[in-house]
Amino acid sequence: MASITKTPAGTYKATIKKEGRTLKSKTFKLKTHASAWAKRIEGDLELMSAFSSRGAVMTFAELSNEYMEQWNGKDRSFDYKVRYWQELLGTRRLIEIDSQLIRDGLKQYGGGVALRGDGLDEKGKPKLTPTGRPRSNASVNRIKATLSAIFQYAFRQGYIDKNPVRAVGNLKEPRGIERWLRDDERKRLLAACKTSEWDKLYLLVILALTTGARRGELLELRWGDIDLKARTAMLDMTKNGNPRVLTLPSPAIEALMPYRGFGLVFPGKKTPHNPYTIKKPWAKALKQAEIENFRFHDLRHSAASYLVMNGATLYETGEVLGHKSVQTTKRYAHLSTQHKAALTERVFGGIL
Repeated sequence: MASITKTPAGTYKATIKKEGRTLKSKTFKLKTHASAWAKRIEGDLELMSAFSSRGAVMTFAELSNEYMEQWNGKDRSFDYKVRYWQELLGTRRLIEIDSQLIRDGLKQYGGGVALRGDGLDEKGKPKLTPTGRPRSNASVNRIKATLSAIFQYAFRQGYIDKNPVRAVGNLKEPRGIERWLRDDERKRLLAACKTSEWDKLYLLVILALTTGARRGELLELRWGDIDLKARTAMLDMTKNGNPRVLTLPSPAIEALMPYRGFGLVFPGKKTPHNPYTIKKPWAKALKQAEIENFRFHDLRHSAASYLVMNGATLYETGEVLGHKSVQTTKRYAHLSTQHKAALTERVFGGIL
């Protein structure tokens, strides 16, 4: 039911109500404009349905808080991403958030400075340090994905009738970085890790190279997750949201054996319940080994590259690394081709 009232300022306020509850209101200079707007809203049954849903009164802050209560992921940066959207959209009702608001928010985020994770604070929260570099398209796409996950939850709960983030396209990202350790680099890095002031840096790097696990997955690893007899380690929750079993080859087992214990495999010095902060010993090892343009995550690329170059199929490589889609593993396809080329040359080059 719509009503038109004249305000003390001489304008006309159109109000849409249902069952005594105000769904929507808007003020106009002319009464005819107010009436036309009210008729258009009442005539749009889909919009009226949206106004009648819980999303008509629920704010984004309320939705995101509810979402976080049931979220059980492992991404330490997720809380930061949610807070960004809360600061931007927190007081807005869900039905007021459209694709243009989201595009504006993404543009604002993309204009900011990239942050680097520097371990955890005393409360176990990530410490973020500005890098001075602009944010990448990949970072913008990741924070957009966070917002989409929240709105998809709202859709499943019946708070809204569609996810507004789906109308916003992703930014183009460059091809995935394919940096891996050459044989000489690997030898120098492992030698430097063995002499590190942190006695477990060699163990951490060996596990990364032999399992392809991510840094966060390894740092969260507990001794109770490891079965030395079966040569496996269980990751309860990975970045993809699914548990995964790591198989531990003999170099990993040999590196683990001297440290057998309880709790985290890589506990912090001052806070044993939190993982060790590896930034300084890792940077020092890279410098000592004279290795440039290399991130810890590139150890994962190295593991994948070694597998493919030694005959593993892309499917097998994806299984080891826990890739959710074969598309992710396809970045190593050219290495598989090189391996097959060397194989056919060795076989057929000598007999034909």
